Amino acid sequence: MRTTRNRILALRQSSLFDSNKKSKNPGSHFNQIRWGQRILQLAIQLTPLAVILLVWEVGAGAFNIPPFIEPTLVGKPSAIVQEVWQLLSSGSIFQHIFVTFQEAMTGLALAMIGGISLGIVLAYSPSGAKITLPYVQIFNSLPRIALAPFFIVWFGIGLLSKVLLAALAAFFPIFFTTYQGLQSIERELVSAFQIMGANRWQMLYMVVLPSVLSWVIAGTRTSLGMALVGALVAEYIGSTQGLGYLLMSAQGTLNVDKAWAILVVLAFISVLLDWGVRVLEAYVLRWRPNPREL
Repeated sequence: MRTTRNRILALRQSSLFDSNKKSKNPGSHFNQIRWGQRILQLAIQLTPLAVILLVWEVGAGAFNIPPFIEPTLVGKPSAIVQEVWQLLSSGSIFQHIFVTFQEAMTGLALAMIGGISLGIVLAYSPSGAKITLPYVQIFNSLPRIALAPFFIVWFGIGLLSKVLLAALAAFFPIFFTTYQGLQSIERELVSAFQIMGANRWQMLYMVVLPSVLSWVIAGTRTSLGMALVGALVAEYIGSTQGLGYLLMSAQGTLNVDKAWAILVVLAFISVLLDWGVRVLEAYVLRWRPNPREL
């Protein structure tokens, strides 16, 4: 009798173990599918770049093939990689990266303070918006590169001119996204909270901030690249350090490979900063539902 009961218990335990094992397998299989999809997507994204670089390298005379692209004018991918390695291994570029980063981030901070503040003021002041918005549109239409010489003359070739030009370049995306985000708040939602007796601070915390935060972060992602461009343009016009100064020096000596190497480093910095903003966005807006799960 005991042996029969023990056999039954053993069979039940083995069936439970098999069911648990089966329940775990679909999750791991799903993760494998997701990783496979990511790898495939990455391969598809990198394929055009790999083709362009291969054609570029071959056209510049690689593999003893007669060149049909002049390397002294457009550079060569293998030589550009060597220049990037020399810049990083010597360490000479890191000081210039820090200077450009400092200028761009300080300008971005000023742009966020000014853009968000003005966006809030004009969103809650329709009469002020009617007066101010045309001037904002006019200043937004002015090319930043045309203003760079004036900033250099007015504020010198030091840090201030670069920071102000970076702030001017980054100001408008943050302002417009903040203003548009506040304009898009659902009036029914505001009315519902007012009916429930929410005060001004509760309205700000529970309605305004969650509604406008995604718009501000989207504007920040756009303004991040604009701040870098503004700092580089100011450095290119007149400076003694920074990535823009290095780029101007390389182009002045017709060192095309080094100029491309500086642009590659700049592109990597831009991608890294954008990734940081996306990570911050995912953390700050973690309360939002994932579109893939809807």
